[in-house]
Amino acid sequence: MNVNYLLTFVTTVEKGTLSAAAESLYLTQPGVSKQLRALEEFYGLRLLERRGREVRLTAAGEICYRHAKAIIRHLEQAQKELAELLRLVKGKLILGASTTPGQYILPRLIGAFRSEHPQVEVVVEITDSHEVIRKLQGGEIDLGVVGVRGRKKSLNYSRLVEDELVLITPPHHPLALKGWATVEDLKGQPLIWREAGSGTRRVLEERLQKAGFHLDPHQIIMELGSTEAIISAVEAGLGISFVTKWAPEKSAKLGRLAVVPLEGVNLKRDLYLVRRNQPLSPAAEAFISFSERWQLTPPSPELSLESRP
Repeated sequence: MNVNYLLTFVTTVEKGTLSAAAESLYLTQPGVSKQLRALEEFYGLRLLERRGREVRLTAAGEICYRHAKAIIRHLEQAQKELAELLRLVKGKLILGASTTPGQYILPRLIGAFRSEHPQVEVVVEITDSHEVIRKLQGGEIDLGVVGVRGRKKSLNYSRLVEDELVLITPPHHPLALKGWATVEDLKGQPLIWREAGSGTRRVLEERLQKAGFHLDPHQIIMELGSTEAIISAVEAGLGISFVTKWAPEKSAKLGRLAVVPLEGVNLKRDLYLVRRNQPLSPAAEAFISFSERWQLTPPSPELSLESRP
């Protein structure tokens, strides 16, 4: 027996007429009649009574309808589950990230992504922005996450999240006690800076220069390759620095450092998800799709820089 006959039978019962069933099923009325006759012949029982244009169930039809409805429901559920199986993404995804997104953004994003795609193995390689782009172009990684937007036509950049660089000082530093700072206050201060090649350093120096602060290289007392190392150096009282707003929350709450609003300088920036302009693996495509609807919870309001403390 053709299972489509059961669908035609159920549709006819629920629509009430052969013509309505034919319209719903995109069949001709004679085609509907033929399938109903075939079903009745298969069971050897009359399933429907025709009263004018309408149809009514016989006693045998009541039984057949109940079971046919259940069969169709099970078939629809099977189709749904099989479709989900087809959409199940598997494989290995290699991400390259500069320090800020690699340490503070991607762990949260990957955790949320794997709750939806548990069969994807995610590997993260953290290095500077320049090296991320080199690896991406060389096919060593699937996707990159960086803090600086490049201009290479072979790559596509899309905004992932907004970041902001904030000024941090030791807790009893004069600027911390003052409660705010300007670029003039930065002159003569011992600075703890990110390493050359860092996207954070590039953005910071460009924005400070636009605001009128011309960096004296002699102010830089050390260059460090990670945000956590910079925070430790500031906590030790070695100088002041700038880090992503996602980094100092814990240390600020514990009183180990201070986050000081810097007036007159826009230090907001976007972090970008970078891909090659060519077909990607299903895992990479799934990650891009997920990141487009993902939202990152901001740091606690205690670290807001919208107004002076």
